[in-house]
Amino acid sequence: MHKVGSRELPFLKQVEAYKIVSLQMLEGATLPMEVQVFRLSNDVAIVGLPGEIFVELGLAIKQASPFKTTLVIELCNDAPGYVPTRKAFAEGSYETVNSRVQTGGGEMLVEAAGRLLKELGKRSDAKD
Repeated sequence: MHKVGSRELPFLKQVEAYKIVSLQMLEGATLPMEVQVFRLSNDVAIVGLPGEIFVELGLAIKQASPFKTTLVIELCNDAPGYVPTRKAFAEGSYETVNSRVQTGGGEMLVEAAGRLLKELGKRSDAKD
């Protein structure tokens, strides 16, 4: 058995151990993640996401947005760690080992943001 915090345990194993302990503190509950969408005008929207979002996820949100300009801001209201793509999970990295989000969680955030953006885009009550 290796001691966490010592050189006996490789760094990525220490990171993984920390993640496991923090997830066990949830006692089986899911990790709630809030998606916020704000419409600034008929052309501009802002999406606020928790965590450190992989760039591919932010680009997917922008592509799905009906707004001319969509700004994606990370670390909004919570910091659950990295939010990788499915592809990144398959490839493995420090970010995926450290992530408290399960595979596909990032794509779920993209889908939620896309739905909210489309809903806002349908509203005609915004004034420029």
